Amino acid sequence: MPSSNPRYANYSARSALRKRMASQPQRCWMCGLPISPTYPARHPYALELDEIVPISKGGSAIDPANVRAAHRCCNQWRGDKPVGRVQSIATAARAAFGAWRSPAEFVLFARSAAKGAKAVPRKTASMPTSRRW
Repeated sequence: MPSSNPRYANYSARSALRKRMASQPQRCWMCGLPISPTYPARHPYALELDEIVPISKGGSAIDPANVRAAHRCCNQWRGDKPVGRVQSIATAARAAFGAWRSPAEFVLFARSAAKGAKAVPRKTASMPTSRRW
């Protein structure tokens, strides 16, 4: 039974493209962090193929020029945002919050930056030592 979803309708071509990308070290095009091939398919840090021009906007699911590697959580955060908007949000997030250490932290920072939030200065807590007791 043919599928109306272009990702599944072209399953063999999409699967071959995914295998080719998974066989090489990849970095997420949104957060810039490495993507480990060890995560299972539905894990938030797993490799997903992200269409630069979303399928909903007429992009191809199997054209290698239209597909980039992304973490699942980054890809879900993006949705169908244009590439320029994603890059401007990532730049604003880095300026407001500094470098992120995980894809989940990137998504958190990006959501905050998209809302226009600014980083709250962190107070460094000093732990009293026995010399000061």
